[in-house]
Amino acid sequence: MAHARIDASSQEQPPGIITAALAATPIAGNVDNGAHRYLATFVTADGETQAGTISAAVTVADKTVNGKVELTAIPIGGALVTSRKLYRTAAGGSTYLLLATLANNTATTYTDNIADASLGAGAPSANTTADPLLNLLIASARAAAELELHRALVTQTLDAYFDSFPRYQNPAFSDLPTRYDIQLPPLQSVTSITYVDPDGATVVLAADQYLVDAKSQPARIAPAYGLSWPSTREQANAVIVRFVAGYGAAAAVPACVRNWMLVRIKTLWENRDQIVVGTNGLVQIPPAFIDGLLDSERVSARV
Repeated sequence: MAHARIDASSQEQPPGIITAALAATPIAGNVDNGAHRYLATFVTADGETQAGTISAAVTVADKTVNGKVELTAIPIGGALVTSRKLYRTAAGGSTYLLLATLANNTATTYTDNIADASLGAGAPSANTTADPLLNLLIASARAAAELELHRALVTQTLDAYFDSFPRYQNPAFSDLPTRYDIQLPPLQSVTSITYVDPDGATVVLAADQYLVDAKSQPARIAPAYGLSWPSTREQANAVIVRFVAGYGAAAAVPACVRNWMLVRIKTLWENRDQIVVGTNGLVQIPPAFIDGLLDSERVSARV
């Protein structure tokens, strides 16, 4: 957001104030004696806003007489809000702890009957919601980077499909490799190798039957010393290699790759159209740039 000079207005804004008061009809409850304050947050598919506006204090003098607090005018969020969280201080406290989650964006009332000891985690200090368009551009830039580099970036589990194990029965070709090259480096680990044997049974190859060379890029998998690959049924996708690839956390992705993504994201953020009307007439973003957004899903025609 900082690179693209996007301000916080593109995020879901935190809620306004909640109205809090003792129950209109005095009734015993569990809210501890003392002063309590309330606030809310909005939750979207991407995250949670920071704490909203703090309510006026409500004092429970004797919870055996009137120990419930009625919350009204609970703010409703925008179209992206899927739920809301309510936070409250312990008696006389200043830290806002989770009171309840409203699993909707419609209810405007809630009755608090929770003791201080049952309050949960603290309210967030940072807004982790995001603009859906920005998320789309990030995903698009990541896919483009992976396609350009033929690499996996953040950690992901993938399946590679083969019609058979690499086998060369003709002695004339004995010098050819009998290994698999696993694309999309860096390889972290091989989870499993599964194959369909000649009888049609699905078999998981024992890990001691093959060796993994994760240092090479692309990585290589070959039979263990003195062994050979088993026979498979002649069918499509008879062998499945499941593996984990990627640099790890997003921060572990090389800086040059992250910078490339930032430039691409900012370009797409600031240019929502392929043709822009400027002071010098029409300006067109190069078609190769726009059409390149489809490359990760492009299928080459078979001859």
